[in-house]
Order: sequence, then structure tokens, then C-alpha cells
Amino acid sequence: MDIDELFEGIAVAFRQYQQEITEQAKASVNPTLTGLESVKKVEKTVTVIGIEQNFPKIA
Repeated sequence: MDIDELFEGIAVAFRQYQQEITEQAKASVNPTLTGLESVKKVEKTVTVIGIEQNFPKIA
């Protein structure tokens, strides 16, 4: 084995590693959900409480 074959083998292994990492990154960004029911959006209710602004002054 000469040095060119060694470096070619390293390059092939590195390209394969890059491809596997890219596939894993794509899978984690766009996970496919199967067998799950549709997610229902829950409405939030907001309760507003009026506060009296005319407090009696303490003298």
C-alpha cells in the first residue's frame, strides 16, 4: 500500500462519515410522526380584573 492509497481510504471514510452525520441531522430536524392523533390547539382564557384607581387617601 502506498501513501496515495492510504490517503484515498481516509478521504472515503471521511466522506462516508459526513454523509452519515448529514442524514442524522436531517432526521432530527424533520422527524416523521406516525401513529399519533392530530394535535388539538388549546385555547387560553385570559381573565382581566379591574383595579380601582380611586383609593382613599390616608391623612
